[in-house]
Amino acid sequence: MADSFPRKPHIWDRWTATVAADEQAALPERAVLLPFNQAETAERLYATEALYPVHRRKRLEVGSEPYSLQWFLDIENQRHSRQGRWIPRLLEFAKHSGETLLGLGTGLGTDWLQYARHGAAVVVCSSSAEQLTLIRRNFDLRGLRGRFLHAAPASLPIESASIDVVCASSFPAEMSEAHQLMDEVYRVLKPGGKILAVAPARYDVDYWFRKLFPWQRWFGHAPSADAGSSLRFSSRSLRRLCTRFVEHRVHKRQLRRSEVPHLWRWLPLPVLERLMGRCLVLKAFKPLSAAMPMLLAA
Repeated sequence: MADSFPRKPHIWDRWTATVAADEQAALPERAVLLPFNQAETAERLYATEALYPVHRRKRLEVGSEPYSLQWFLDIENQRHSRQGRWIPRLLEFAKHSGETLLGLGTGLGTDWLQYARHGAAVVVCSSSAEQLTLIRRNFDLRGLRGRFLHAAPASLPIESASIDVVCASSFPAEMSEAHQLMDEVYRVLKPGGKILAVAPARYDVDYWFRKLFPWQRWFGHAPSADAGSSLRFSSRSLRRLCTRFVEHRVHKRQLRRSEVPHLWRWLPLPVLERLMGRCLVLKAFKPLSAAMPMLLAA
């Protein structure tokens, strides 16, 4: 499989975000355009997608060539087998064969291609042409098919009630934009369709560290307050954001024991995750009653 692609990815220094997905489809089969050509950028992408703890990223060593098949495989192994073992079960990779799944958010598509591997028809939408290129390369290197749309998630070029499952890996920085995103997700989902959303937790380990050990900031040991500057959710606020959906279930996950202050490390990790995990995972459904207006209109 790897022999069908150049050993070294072709890097285009003059990449711009104006390249649309349909224009990329017209490129020659072996011409793979990647938007990044700096080692530190590839290392940052690797660390973020592989869910490496922040305090370990300075010691991160990536042996494989950036954007190669092995590079993507290493990320997948770190993400699903080591750093985020909860992901395959909670995001239900193997449960949506034959369904149409929409992937929204940032990243390299490591989770979304698992659905394609298990028989789902995957549609990926991103407002970043650079990320869409990398996601598409990740699929192509595995020999997996997908549909890739370059558009804003708050204005999806997708027919209403045409998607079975939506997997959202991130949220916008503003609450108003997050509500617009949820409105679009509700529109494109079929009645009875499911949303799987991963959102940063407001009350994570860094929050409790700052609250319970405020004097640590005087010695420079406390987590940076900038970590809480982006849009974060409690379980209640995440449910409120998705109030049009029903049967909400929220799980709290993603915490390494090495991130926890020594005073708390004796507790079982599953307990620590539920108390101060970094991610909230929401599962909810579009109500079947949403089909009634469609039937009446017909």
